[in-house]
Amino acid sequence: MKKKGTILTMLSSITFGFAFTLGPMTYGAEGSNPVTLTFLRNFLSLPFLLVIILLLKIDLKITKKQLRDLVILGFIGNAITTLMLNMAFAYIDVGIVTPIHFTYPIFVTLGCVIFFHEKLSKQKVLALIVAMSGISCFFLSALNSASMGSSTVLGLILAIASGVFYAFYIIFMDKSGLKGESPFKITFYVAVASSIGMFIYGMITNQLVLSSLTSKAWTISAIFAFLCTVVALSLLQIGIKHIGASEASVISTFEPITSVIFGSLLLGEKITSIKVIACILIFAGVLTLSLSKSES
Repeated sequence: MKKKGTILTMLSSITFGFAFTLGPMTYGAEGSNPVTLTFLRNFLSLPFLLVIILLLKIDLKITKKQLRDLVILGFIGNAITTLMLNMAFAYIDVGIVTPIHFTYPIFVTLGCVIFFHEKLSKQKVLALIVAMSGISCFFLSALNSASMGSSTVLGLILAIASGVFYAFYIIFMDKSGLKGESPFKITFYVAVASSIGMFIYGMITNQLVLSSLTSKAWTISAIFAFLCTVVALSLLQIGIKHIGASEASVISTFEPITSVIFGSLLLGEKITSIKVIACILIFAGVLTLSLSKSES
């Protein structure tokens, strides 16, 4: 059963990594943009989630406090995280954005230390230094690049911001008590809140451009939502059931690696030596942090 859980969790990471390379394919000539993609990522996932909830006979009842927490989680934690990611994809390679985003365990640790006074062990300090060194490599690469511009730096900042907001998502999920509910139930309400939030934001800013999307953009957006919501999330939940959350979090660090590989295969992104070094440092830092948590 442990082998099955490990394989399923790894397949979940590969699916997430592959799905993230699809987003940028809807930009430009296909008519989409980060705001539209973020809205569709959540809105198109609702039918899939509803089918899963009905099949599993999950009770959708929630309290007033849970409704408030889910709105906060959906808009601030999920919608802004996804929007930052999708915006970063418009400026820099997926193979750079995803590894930087995946430093969120570092920000979770920092958030818990700063706001909840949790202890910071020597192993965690080492993990922070190693992972931050990896992020620094990306910035140094951008600064030394002849083609470097303000858009490159903005992309790097957005990638880091996506990790910070996702860290908020995880901390808020933990401290609010929502983690005790069914993952699919939480994901459904988070998707609803995110869809409403992004629809309002898109209408106000005139960035929700559904009418200009090509059939290819609609198809890719639907596949993106399906892979993230049904395939990857379901595999992850089953994997956690068999091997536990701590071990699953360690295996999930394969996600940024798959993003780098698929970014190269599907989007023609270059795998440079500095990118490889940065990915190794980030991977080592996050892995060290995950192992320290699983041992504590």
